[in-house]
Amino acid sequence: METIQKCTSLLWVFMFALARSENVVITEIMTLRSTESVSPHCDQHTSWACNITSQDEPTIFLFAWSAPNKTALCELKDGHLSTHNGVNCVFKGQQLVLTIRHTKPIHQGQYVCKLRSNLGIKSAFTHLKLQECHHSLHVHSRDGNSTCRARGVYPEAHIHWFQGSKNLTDSSVAHPSVRDEDGTYEIASTLLHRPHSTLNCSLWSPSSGRYLSSTRTREEMTPPESSRANSYGTNGTVLAAAFTLHWDV
Repeated sequence: METIQKCTSLLWVFMFALARSENVVITEIMTLRSTESVSPHCDQHTSWACNITSQDEPTIFLFAWSAPNKTALCELKDGHLSTHNGVNCVFKGQQLVLTIRHTKPIHQGQYVCKLRSNLGIKSAFTHLKLQECHHSLHVHSRDGNSTCRARGVYPEAHIHWFQGSKNLTDSSVAHPSVRDEDGTYEIASTLLHRPHSTLNCSLWSPSSGRYLSSTRTREEMTPPESSRANSYGTNGTVLAAAFTLHWDV
């Protein structure tokens, strides 16, 4: 009886080892891997690949990339490659390369690569995280106030004002941020009753704790309306006097 129990135990150990080895073999027949993460700058063309590795060349039923919102971006099916939503895909050497043109914040998220073949079904994932975005700062003045504006900003940022080393931001009014369709923001701030001297308008990012861009501006002093009126009046008096003198002669 004891001998039978020992044989039974050995048989279970042998079967477990065999099943484990078979699982390893099955797993290694085919693998699917993609770039784990990409961090492009705004407006860059961004590409990454999904790679099939297999002992035998698989018969592909479906090889596809889908967006974070689950919509299909490109699909290889029945030997035909189709693309959607303005992306570009290339299939070459068991590799499906996805390219997004002019990457914007709306493109962020987790992308899924799917493979269905005679060797099994596999998935791989790539996470896209965009770096900070910003365009040039522009300043214009009106009625003694100056407004600094930046478009294409991501993530949201703040505008700070400086006169030399003096921070004038407390004397400014921040406009509500406006989110564009591409996920970037328009940022603006108005400095009230600005001094007539060189100013610095700077775009500060809370997420990174640094200034992304800055511009300096200097505007000439404009005489007040009353001063200009007085000068016009003086000129008018001089002209009238000259006319009267000429008439008398």
